[in-house]
Amino acid sequence: MVLLYTVTSCSVQNHLNKDDFKRMPEGFSAKFYDKLDTLHYNYDNRVYTRSLLKDFSGLDNINYAQPVVITVKGDALFLDFVDTFQKKHVLKFYGKRYKSKFVFYTSYETVSFPVLFIQKDMTRFTVYLPDAHEILFEKHDVSEGMFLLFGAGNSSKSDYKFKLLTHE
Repeated sequence: MVLLYTVTSCSVQNHLNKDDFKRMPEGFSAKFYDKLDTLHYNYDNRVYTRSLLKDFSGLDNINYAQPVVITVKGDALFLDFVDTFQKKHVLKFYGKRYKSKFVFYTSYETVSFPVLFIQKDMTRFTVYLPDAHEILFEKHDVSEGMFLLFGAGNSSKSDYKFKLLTHE
């Protein structure tokens, strides 16, 4: 009984059924508005902002009044956007296209000394089309390691969901 409880407590409890998500078409292109979210942390009394484009680019001067253009061609995903100085930016990510998703990594690092030490850090994004009018970016961060027989790690997941303006 204790083993069953341990296995259950370590499993994912908020699983989303992605079987009904729309297929990612060849040559997918659409527009959506990114949004700036404000996060307030009580433990240090600071206010932070985050957005999809801010996470990717590190820029603070993104023009949120202009739509973002997403294009998936083959094994590349492009995000076109404009900053507050009307400068156009194009971000390109290489990944792999599956039936109903596009997966790419923004960081992936593995350090290994066999049997003695292993460390892995990665940030993976998965792009889904829940229906014809929405797009979902799922961010998954993993940091794990092992020293001799002792292992530890952590992971986190966050989602960015947007309404599509146009779809081609």
